[in-house]
Parts: sequence; structure tokens; C-alpha cells
Amino acid sequence: MIYLTVILFAAAFAFLLWVRLHTLLTYFQQEEYNAGRFPAAILRMRLFDVRASIVLLVLTGIAALAMAKGELVGLALTSILASAALLVAIAWHEKQYRYKKPLALTERARRIRNVAAIICVLLVLLATMGPIQALIAIQLPPLALIIANAILQPVQERVNEGFVAEARDKLARLDPLRIGITGSFGKTTTKHIFAEVLGVSAPVFYSRGSINTVLGLTRHIRERLQWSHRYFIAEMGAYGIGSVARLCRFVQPDYGIVTAIGDAHTERFGSVENIAKAKSELVEAVCDKSGTAVVATQVMDYAPFRGLAERFPGQVVTVGPEENADIRIVSAALQDADWVITLKDRRSEGIGTISYELPLLGEHNVTNSALAVAMAAIIDPAIAKRIPLVTPDVEQVPHRLQKRESPGEALVLDDAYNANEAGFRNAVAVASELAKQRGGRAILVTPGIAELGMEHDRVHAKLGEYAAGLADVIYAVNPSRIPAFTGALAAAGKPAIEVASFAEARKALQIDTKPEDVVLYENDLPDLLEEKRLL
Repeated sequence: MIYLTVILFAAAFAFLLWVRLHTLLTYFQQEEYNAGRFPAAILRMRLFDVRASIVLLVLTGIAALAMAKGELVGLALTSILASAALLVAIAWHEKQYRYKKPLALTERARRIRNVAAIICVLLVLLATMGPIQALIAIQLPPLALIIANAILQPVQERVNEGFVAEARDKLARLDPLRIGITGSFGKTTTKHIFAEVLGVSAPVFYSRGSINTVLGLTRHIRERLQWSHRYFIAEMGAYGIGSVARLCRFVQPDYGIVTAIGDAHTERFGSVENIAKAKSELVEAVCDKSGTAVVATQVMDYAPFRGLAERFPGQVVTVGPEENADIRIVSAALQDADWVITLKDRRSEGIGTISYELPLLGEHNVTNSALAVAMAAIIDPAIAKRIPLVTPDVEQVPHRLQKRESPGEALVLDDAYNANEAGFRNAVAVASELAKQRGGRAILVTPGIAELGMEHDRVHAKLGEYAAGLADVIYAVNPSRIPAFTGALAAAGKPAIEVASFAEARKALQIDTKPEDVVLYENDLPDLLEEKRLL
């Protein structure tokens, strides 16, 4: 009977560990298998065991009582069986968790999980030695994943190198004209607009969504790049100084676009100056190759870009509303919810004057589209006159101030992928204006902005003041991470409605909204930053 009880407990413990590995692997994958960042996520998101630990603590107490009395063996066995049943119930409940970004069981994820599962066999054996040992073992699955990843790292590096080499060879063989796009924000939107405009010239290949790493681009090149593609647009993300340079060595861009420099991701870089240095790596790579880089005028506020413009005269072209811009946005007016934009090239042998319409919401899309149109016309001047025929049909970029409207329901503005202060302000202003036009309320749902580092409280306090002046109702998602935002709202007499997740906010809004209202979902966060789960 004792052996059977131990076996049942071991089976229940093993089931919980198997489920727990998948839970933790979901977050580990979102941290890009970074063993340095994952422990911080464990603490931040409370990814350590609580419920099973309570069960095992109770079991420890009963076991201690049984040992003291000597004759309570039956009670001890019963408590072990009860604990096993509770562990299974905990595992089953955890198995039902749903994530905004579910675990993708790639070959790498499977390898890490399987090696971690082998390590967890030792944890099961440890758990059978007694309740104290089980209490220790239940806290160790995160360590099993980190160890498994470390063991597999040499294998993964060889796999990655093979994929990258294959993609590099294919890119060289098909040899499309390459354009890199980087910036603190606006990269993905500009990429989508640019791809549609440049498509007037010839077929364009680009990665959908926000794919902007070497491995991400590698997969798309291997799977999707065709001989028919004349152009290849590569979005380039930066995770530190040298990231964009590495991407440039891989892509070897002939042209480049820099959308903006801002304080998004200062937590990662340390300062805006470091961000500017990292983004300037694209301009340097393009100019070294005798290509042309188109940058927003605001970018020239930073020394690395001014230095490159002096080093490569005529190769760095500025675009913006400022008087000194090489390609100036001379007018941008809203007409029937569409922008009517006019660009004028001040350069002697430039693209002349181009006027076009744009059906995308948001003032920031004026500059985004101007960068895209300017670059397309520079690459192929023959399409300059045809660009205005294409821009009125540019599609909304998913999750970037995307309008979603159903009969009899509130207008929804989905700005889930926004992650910067300027975009946040612009989206709130758009929601407020549309709500006035509809005669309804502007309802903001937001968890704030991520990766602001030392600027976190300052920026959120300013955003709280701004939102309080324009939004009628504000839902703060996971408010504990943005106290400066909620504090500013309260000080302005417009306290936030606090919710744990977007799902909770949506449930409340099903009851609270009217058809004339406008609901803005501003900057959704990954599971890693939003809802804490009780494991």
C-alpha cells in the first residue's frame, strides 16, 4: 500500500511538472530563451509555485505529526493520496490557461522541453523522498528549463548558423534590391505603406508584422522569397548597439529609412543617445555602399546622424515639415477622414512635387507615409506620377490605430502594437476627435508603455495628465505597474477603472459602451508584462 501511494504521488507530481514546463516555456519563449532576462520575469510575473507549495506544506505538517505519534500511518498515507489528487487538480487548472501569445512548439522549443523533462525526472525522484524534498523540487522547473537551454545552446547555434547561411545564399542568388527600415517607432507601419507604394514599380518581398531580427528574416527568406521579387524590404529591430549593424551585414541594404528616434526601449539601451547610435548603423551601412538613406528630420537632432550627413553629402535625405527638410511636407490636411499630403523636393535633381491621399488615421502616419513615398520615388523616379493612384487604397496596418466597426456597436480603435509616447498621445487625440464627431465618449483602455527604464514614471505621469484631458473613461490594465499614470488621472479628477487584463476590460465594456462611443485599445502588452498568474 505504501509503495502504491508513493507511485500515485510521483505520477501526480510528474503530471504537474509536465504542465508547469509548458507554462514556463511560454514565458521563456517570449523572453527569446534569454537566461539572463528569464529569472527577472519569474519574479516579476510570480512564476514560482504557490498553490502546490501550500499543499506540500500541509503534507509536511501531517507527516511530522504522524512521525511524532508513530501510529498515524494511515493518516499519513491518506494525506499523501489527497495531496496527489490536489496536485492533479492544480495541474489540470493550469493546463487551461490561455495566452495572448501562445507557446509555439517549434523544434527548438520541443528540444528544450524534452531535455528539461528528463531533468524533471530527477525532481520527481527527489519529491518521493519526503514532503520537504517535494517542496524544494516544485520550485525548480524554471532552473530545469535554463539548464536544458544551456545544454542545447551549441546545437541551436549550429542549427541557426545553417539556416542563416541558407538564407544568405538565397538572398545573394536571387539578388533583389534591398531596403532596410529602422527607428524607435513607426518601422512596421512605414514598411507596410512603403511595400504597397513600391509595388507599383515591381513585386516586393517583405516580412509581415513586426519581424525584425536576423533569425526572423531568415525564416521568411527561406520560406517565401521568390525569383519574381525585385525588392526586399527588411525591418530592422535593435536590442543594443551593434544589432542593426549585424542585420546590415546579413541584408546588405542598398537603401535605408530611419523613421524616428525616441525614448521607447531606453530600459534596453540606457539612453536616447545610445538608441540614436544604434539606429545610425543602418545609415552608415547604406552610405558606405554608396546608397541613399531617407530619414525623418527629427532624426538629425542626434549627433551620429549629423556626422554621417557630413561624411556622405547628398546621400542622407531628410523628410519632414521643417523648412530645412530636403523633401518637405508642405501640407497635410484631413478631408473626409483621409489625409491629403503634398511633398516638395528642394534638391536640384529631386523627385519634384508629389500630392497624394492616405486613408490611415493618425498624424504620425503623415511622416510615415512621406518617408515611404519619398524613398519609393527615389528608388524608381518613373513611378512618381503613379504613386497618388495607389496611396488612397493603402490598407490599414493590423493593430496600429486600426478601425474596427460593427453595426450597433461602439467604434473600436485597435492600437495594440503601439509602444511610444508620441503614438500614445496621437491615438488618444484621434479617439477624442472621433468621439466628438459621433456624439459619444472616448474610452481609453491601456496598460501604459513598456521598456521606458528610468523614464517610466515621468512619461506615464505626463500621459496620465494628457489622457485625463481628452478621454472620458479610462481603464488602466495591470495598474500596479503604472502608478504614476493612475496617480495623474486621480489628481486630474478622472480616476481610472482598474482591471487586471484586457479580457476583464472587454467584459466590462460589453455592458458599458454605446454605439456612438469610441473605444481605444492602446498598446497591449505581452503576457510577460500584463497578468500575474497564481501557479
